[in-house]
Order: sequence, then C-alpha cells, then structure tokens
Amino acid sequence: MKNKNQEEFFSEKQMLFLCRLVFGVILIDLLFSAFSNTLIHQLQSPVLKFPYVDPTFWVMYLLRIPEFVSSNLYVGWFWDVILFISCIGVIIFPQKKWLIAVFIIFYFVYYIIFNSYGVHHTHSLIPFLITPFAFLFSKKSFSFAWQGLRYFLLFSYSAAFLWKLFRFSWLQSEQGILIMKKNLTPYLYFNPHSFLAHIYFWFLDNPVLVEIFFISGFVLEGVFIIGFFTRKYDKVLFFISLLLPFGFWFLADAMFYEMIVLSLTLLPVAAIARVADK
Repeated sequence: MKNKNQEEFFSEKQMLFLCRLVFGVILIDLLFSAFSNTLIHQLQSPVLKFPYVDPTFWVMYLLRIPEFVSSNLYVGWFWDVILFISCIGVIIFPQKKWLIAVFIIFYFVYYIIFNSYGVHHTHSLIPFLITPFAFLFSKKSFSFAWQGLRYFLLFSYSAAFLWKLFRFSWLQSEQGILIMKKNLTPYLYFNPHSFLAHIYFWFLDNPVLVEIFFISGFVLEGVFIIGFFTRKYDKVLFFISLLLPFGFWFLADAMFYEMIVLSLTLLPVAAIARVADK
C-alpha cells in the first residue's frame, strides 16, 4: 500500500482473513440457531407462514421450495448439514469460491424459511445472506463489492432514521417507554425475578431515561448519512454501529446483531491489514 490508490484495495491475504472472519461469525450464529431450535429440521414441518411477503418470497412459494425442504425431516437434516459443512469448508478453504456459492444457495432457502415460518416477516439474517457475495469477486472487484456493502449499511441506518423522521414518531411523547412496554411485556411476565427484569423495572420507573435512549438512538442513526459524503468519520460510525444493535436489543428486544458483520466495512484497509498481515 504505497500510494493512495493502492490503499483502497485489499490484498489476497486480507480478503481471505475477512472471509474467514465473516464465515466464523456466521458459524457461531448457526450454532446459536441449533441451540435455539430454529434450524430447518427443528421446525417440525411448520404450516403457518407470514402472508405479507415480497415478490421473492412469492416466487419461492410458487415453486414450493420452502415447503419441500421444511416438510420433510430428512431433507431438513440434509439442508442443515450442508449449511454447516459449507460454512466450515469456507473457513478452512476461503479461496474456494464454489464452496461460498453452495453456502449462499442453501442459506438463501434457510433465510426464506426462517423469516416465513417465524410468522413475522423481518429482515433478520440479511447481512449473513448478502455479505458472502463479496467473496465471489476477484481481488480488485472485491474492494468495490466491499464498499457496496458499506453503502448498504449506511442506507439501513439512514433509512431507519428517515422513517422515524418523516413519520414524526420522534415527536410522540413517551415513544421510547411505549416501545419498551410493548416489546418486553412477555419477557417481564415470564421472568419477573431475573436480574435483567429488575433493570427493566427500574427503567420503567424512570421513563425519562428511556426517552433519552430512544432519542439518542434516533440521532445516531441519522449520523450515518454523513458516510455517504465522506469516509473521514468511518471509525466513529464503526463504534456507533456496534452500539446500536445493543440499544435495539435493550429497548425493543429486537435482535439485529447480524449488522455487526457489515460494520467491518467501515474499518479502513490499513486497520484490517495490521491484523491480517501479522
């Protein structure tokens, strides 16, 4: 990296490091899914699915692929085993693009099934679905694909900010405390004596602090708009991107930890090189 142009591109070694890192995180999530009984073979042939879906889901269901995979225990087991084998295979052999392609295909179907039969059409798992695509590109093209993921991250948080801004939800009094009450009522009902429940009860008794958290998160989402115009503050955005998923979980019991994978795109090439080139 001797000149400004070279600083924009990753070396082969750095690409392989990032590939192993991303798929390592995905493997941890797959293990978490296994322990939480949300792998395909653990869904017990679900029949109820969320009807309000986009054209991608419609096409998949017209082809009857999700039903075929999830309704047969042996096919479900096969699908889950391939997911794990391909993910581990990429970690061991990150240069094998065919392994990455196999993982993407099988994970895409898992993504459709997970978000359909969860009876709640969310954008969960999207970072794990789209990030592997970057590693299908050659060395020079990879850097552009990696930056494309950076812009997707910026769009995600900026869109969340603009959604709240133009709907004027940030002007509604007690918006933060209402979100907490709505989303955490089941947890507090079934776990009233847990350590975390005591923390929540304290915040419910001090709603002003919850409002401060809500408005702070709203403002921090808006800060990501800066990233569209300059990379100068990417390190600051990186730390903010690590805080926001924690805030979503605490305030709304919404798990968006997958976004942390995309946070890696905010790190400069030099920072990744210091770790990867050791």
